[in-house]
Amino acid sequence: MKILCAGPTTIDPRVEKAMQGIVTNPDLDPEYEKFHRNVEKKLSRVVHTDRPSIIMLAEGMLALEGSVCSLMEPGERVLVLSNGFFGAGFSEFVDFFGGEAVLFEGDFRHGLDVDALRAFLEKDSDFALATMVHCETPSGITNDAAAICKLLKEYSILSIVDCVSSFGGEDIDFDESGMDILLGGTQKCLSAPTGLSILTLSEAAEQKMRNRKTRIPSYYMNLLNYLDVSEDFAFPYTMSEHLTYALNEALDLWQERDSIALHRQYGEITRKAFVDSGFTLYPKDAFSDTVTAVCVPDGMTATEILDRCREKGVMISKGVGELHDGLIRIGHMGSNISEENFRALFTVLDEVFGEAGMADTRFLETFEAAIARA
Repeated sequence: MKILCAGPTTIDPRVEKAMQGIVTNPDLDPEYEKFHRNVEKKLSRVVHTDRPSIIMLAEGMLALEGSVCSLMEPGERVLVLSNGFFGAGFSEFVDFFGGEAVLFEGDFRHGLDVDALRAFLEKDSDFALATMVHCETPSGITNDAAAICKLLKEYSILSIVDCVSSFGGEDIDFDESGMDILLGGTQKCLSAPTGLSILTLSEAAEQKMRNRKTRIPSYYMNLLNYLDVSEDFAFPYTMSEHLTYALNEALDLWQERDSIALHRQYGEITRKAFVDSGFTLYPKDAFSDTVTAVCVPDGMTATEILDRCREKGVMISKGVGELHDGLIRIGHMGSNISEENFRALFTVLDEVFGEAGMADTRFLETFEAAIARA
């Protein structure tokens, strides 16, 4: 089966092999601690910073909830920036931990409007922090996180940025952008196994956590427990050495492939292939380099298209929420990206839509022309 969905993504054989490597005891082995810290430094280098990155043992959703739990105190107002399914979801975490969520909602088919946000903040900027999603995977939009975080800094608002679907696929400069907590996962653009969360923390975020008036209401989600290493325990709980070995190999592979340029190239090819074949892209602007969302033609459903593709050996994604059957999505992420995988994808799409009466699609033709020019 060729995996071209929006995550989890294809795992390279090198990464699979690394996961089966040396078995040790991560609680007791000092060499493992050195290895683990080096992997965290590699994660920081992906986003061009010397600030600490930490690894938490759980899928990326833990990073989202843990960041709010650790950074926000009860009663604080939090500006929830949303132009998609996951952006609005931060409101639930704010509610869970006793904050007041204020929603700033943008058009789901456009990137967040920085000018509109500025106008909003000129009237109301009394927020301790703000949350946002860099890449809204369900809609194929990448927001201008750098412009937004710099604007928030003008009002002394700390930022939590969900980069789960952009970490390793979009060029992110953590320091230059002004982000305070960057959240990532291993199963998207890095193409490591699902099961680890990634967080990178600014000095301002660390100081806010250390200067809280109230205790962080969790042990597992307390980010300070990952920063404050004791003499007895290097980690707040037993880490998975196998997942960390796999992540380390995935990071090496990421570096070897010039992955940012590769994501950009295949994003452009995928969008052009659908437009040349007469389809409508869901986003109107702010196109993502990691996932493309496309409107389903009249008379068809996403479920039907996915079933037909899967029968032919290719797995893609459909929409989320209200758009679950109205969109199909292609994940040009991580190890999904190869000429072999995309040649198979576009061959199958020509067949599936041809069988549905759309005889003039040009998926494979567009792809071959783009590869010939590269």
